[in-house]
Amino acid sequence: MAYNKLLHKNTLNSLIPVFGLIAVAGLYFISVAVTGYRLSIQMEVIINNLILVGFVATGASFIFAIGSFDLSLGANMLLCAIVGSLVYNRTHSIPLMILVCVGLALFISLVNYLLATVFNLPVFIMTVAMMTVLSTIASFIIGKDTIYLQFGIPSDPNFGLYRGVLSTVWFRFILLSVYVLICGFIFYLTGIGRKQKFYGGNPVCATLTGLSSITLSFISFSMASIGIALAGFCATLPSASVTSATGASVGMNMLIAIVFGGMSVSGGPKSKAFAAFVGGCTMAFLDELMFNILKYSGIDGTTDHITMIVKAVLFLTVVTVLNASSRAKRLPR
Repeated sequence: MAYNKLLHKNTLNSLIPVFGLIAVAGLYFISVAVTGYRLSIQMEVIINNLILVGFVATGASFIFAIGSFDLSLGANMLLCAIVGSLVYNRTHSIPLMILVCVGLALFISLVNYLLATVFNLPVFIMTVAMMTVLSTIASFIIGKDTIYLQFGIPSDPNFGLYRGVLSTVWFRFILLSVYVLICGFIFYLTGIGRKQKFYGGNPVCATLTGLSSITLSFISFSMASIGIALAGFCATLPSASVTSATGASVGMNMLIAIVFGGMSVSGGPKSKAFAAFVGGCTMAFLDELMFNILKYSGIDGTTDHITMIVKAVLFLTVVTVLNASSRAKRLPR
C-alpha cells in the first residue's frame, strides 16, 4: 500500500512539468484570442525560440545527468556557426559545413572533457574559462561584422534547396524532433542512461561497481557536441547570416529549460532525456505569452526585462520545489 502510494506520488511529480507546459500553452492561446494577434506568425516565433535551446539543452542533459555541467555551450555553438559559415562560403557544400560544425563542437567538447576528467580541474572554473576563451575567439573572427551565407543568394547552387527546405521553420523543427528522439532512445532504451543516472547520484558507488567515469563523461560530452553542432547550423538558416549576437542567450536559457522540464541540474536518478524539450517548449510559450500581455497593456520598451524577471522568479521557484521533493529519507535506488 505504501509502495503504491509512493509510486503514484512519484508519477504525479514527474508529470508536473507537462502540466506546467499545458497551463502556459493554454494561457498563451487565450492571450492570442483576447489580443487578436496572428497565431501563425507567433507560432513560427515560438518554434524558432525553441529550436536552438532544444538542441543545446537536450544534449546538455547528458552532461548534467552525470552530475557535471558546462556553461560554455552557448559560446561553443556560436563559434561552430561562424566557422561553419566561413567554410560554406568557401566550398558551397552544405554537408561539409555540417561536418565542420560537428567536428569543431566535438573537439571543443573533448577539450572540456579532458580538462574536467583527466586533469581534474574544477568544473565551474573550467567552463567559465572556456566560455570566455570561445567568446573571445568568436569576437576576434567576426568582430562587429555580419557573415552572410551565400546559399541565401539566388546565384548560389544551393539557393533553391535553402529557399524550399532549409529556410523553413518546419525543417528545423523536424531536425530537432529527430535529435530529441534519438537522445531519448539512447537514454532510456540502452544502458547508457541508467549508468549516467547511477553515476550522477553516487559517483563513489558507481566507480566501485566498475563504471568508468572517463567513458561516461566522453559519451556525455560527445552527445552534447552533436546538439551544439546542429544548433550552430540551424542558427544560420533563418536569415542566412550569423553575427556575434547569434544565440547570445542560449547558455542561460539552456539551464532554465532543463529546470523547467523537471530535471535537477545536479543530475542523478531523476535525470530525464526529454526534460530540456519540455522545458524549452514552456519557455517559448512563456516568452510569447509575456509579449502579448505586456504589448496589449501598452508596455513595450521593457518587455524583455520584465520577461527575464518572470523567468528568474519561476526558475527559483522550480528549483526550490525540486530540492524540497528530492529530500528523501532513504537513498535513491
